[in-house]
Amino acid sequence: MVCSPFLGPYQPHNTVAWHHGKPMSARTVLSHIDFVLDQLPHKRYVVNMCQNRYAFLVGFAASLCHNQTTLLPPTPSPDMVQKLSREFPDCYVLLDTPQQIEEVESLILNLDSSPDPTSIIENPQFSDSHVAAIAFTSGTTGTPRPNPKSWGSMVQIAKKTGERLALSQGSQPTIVATVPHQHMYGLETSIMLPLQQGWAIHSERPFFPEDIASVLLEPLPPRILVSTPIHLRACVMAQSQFPEVTYTLSATAPLSKHLAQQVEELLHTTMVEIYGFAEAGTIATRQPTQEDHWNLLSGLSLESSPDDFAVSGPYYPEPIPIPDTIQSEKAQQFSLKGRPTHLINIGGHRASLDALNAQILSLDGVVDGTFFMPEENEESVTRLVAFVVAPGKTSESILSELRTKIAPVFLPRPVYLIDSLPRTHTGKFLKKDAETLMRAQPNVTSSPNPPYPQ
Repeated sequence: MVCSPFLGPYQPHNTVAWHHGKPMSARTVLSHIDFVLDQLPHKRYVVNMCQNRYAFLVGFAASLCHNQTTLLPPTPSPDMVQKLSREFPDCYVLLDTPQQIEEVESLILNLDSSPDPTSIIENPQFSDSHVAAIAFTSGTTGTPRPNPKSWGSMVQIAKKTGERLALSQGSQPTIVATVPHQHMYGLETSIMLPLQQGWAIHSERPFFPEDIASVLLEPLPPRILVSTPIHLRACVMAQSQFPEVTYTLSATAPLSKHLAQQVEELLHTTMVEIYGFAEAGTIATRQPTQEDHWNLLSGLSLESSPDDFAVSGPYYPEPIPIPDTIQSEKAQQFSLKGRPTHLINIGGHRASLDALNAQILSLDGVVDGTFFMPEENEESVTRLVAFVVAPGKTSESILSELRTKIAPVFLPRPVYLIDSLPRTHTGKFLKKDAETLMRAQPNVTSSPNPPYPQ
């Protein structure tokens, strides 16, 4: 049986995480894991809902020691947790705040009373074949689907992603992430990546630009920021003062070259965009200010069929279909053409919703916005609509500017001006939320909110 350690190249005194402003050494982390072990129920699955990244880390490791599988809900709502508990009945919920989710056994993780480390505890090893987590698709266009993740595949993805960043030998950056660790992108980059590279994890998840800047100031350089286009755009618009960030990672939605350039200037950073999907995890990266194509992680390859491509590698049991339309370039490279579900056809004219969204977000005064294609209606011609957050602007002015950027057939009818878009915690705009907004027409309003994703 092949096994891989939980902690990568750490010495006992090395800092694994920053928790409440204090450095947590490898020895301390292992003592916390050992402290939690006896508290966990002996079940097969756990929904780790700990909001503090360090608490999640400890609970994740302790549950792996019991050969448990962590369920990663697509949304952190109590309703979703209850739904998961019905689909996976032999499960419990791990929390780090006093709350109770009805119908589900819950355990509150308390690390404040844990003992100080007095002895060296062995770094746990887990079987590479063990299903460490089950990630669910976001449900952007339908029902979330489960995707099992083996411990070995998660370790290898973290190692290969770290190799791509090519930091100098011996440097130990701290990773600050605006994305939740219950999301696959967040788990891979803010937990697995630093653990396997010997880097440090910051336990907080800052949200607003000023908070992101403040948290980034806490650790000494080098620093790595893990974020999304929606958060990065908010930082650019706020023009806060940021410390130097060695790398900024982005995923979950397309990142425009213009926004990438703005982020690099603001944070004195190098932008690295990550491409992946729930079924496979991270498979490729690129530097969007320098290149248009994507570079596969080492050891991965593309397999083609008449209709699509799949990615294969030593840690995948079989080739995994790529959900987007891609074009193979040189060996280990491809270009991204868009997701089939994001491609629309109106009167024989084709366009990508991602490309249209990029145009509406490029308009002056637009804080946030997205196009949406309603379901076809036999009684009338289906037209694109747009939901836009643009204080002080009118629908007419937005349409006027869009006419200079997109073909008339793709002009939205109508443009709905709203206070904020109901995005998920990773910045996605779900089909069900768009339909809710449509049903609320013609008066799409909400209580005033800051112009950032909620």
